[in-house]
Amino acid sequence: MRKTILFWITGAAVLGASGAANAQDSHAPAGAGGVDSRDVMAANRDRDASYNQLAGRGVKVTNQDRADARRKHASAVPATTADITAGAQVRDVKGVPVGTIAALASNEIVADPNQPVVDTGQVKIAVPLAAFGKDDKGLMLSITAEKFNQLVAQVQAKAPKPEPQTN
Repeated sequence: MRKTILFWITGAAVLGASGAANAQDSHAPAGAGGVDSRDVMAANRDRDASYNQLAGRGVKVTNQDRADARRKHASAVPATTADITAGAQVRDVKGVPVGTIAALASNEIVADPNQPVVDTGQVKIAVPLAAFGKDDKGLMLSITAEKFNQLVAQVQAKAPKPEPQTN
């Protein structure tokens, strides 16, 4: 009989403890100051739904994408004559497009082969090869676009004006 009473007392203690644990897990009234597990689960469902919606659109992020984002761009190195090809885009040190390497027509003469011609869209101008560099994005000048435009304006101001033709 003693064993039975002891069994019932132990059982009641276990049931009472589990009831208290369940009471802690119940939905707390508003303003009770605790974190409600149902609110956390709802937030997780919303986050997962947003992710699944993006994934359904075909947005994929791979480990290679993450590695590429962390990889720094290659440092610029001096460009060589082999790097200078007609039609190649030229950027300034900040990445702003400046122009393209001009494909010269047969009637255009360049005095120095070490000065590639840059076509800005408004003017074609020879630029010393030493001013060019290259990185993983292509050709670049060692100055800003603003400074390049100032230098082009200075050269144009000093250039002789063509004489008007009279017939």
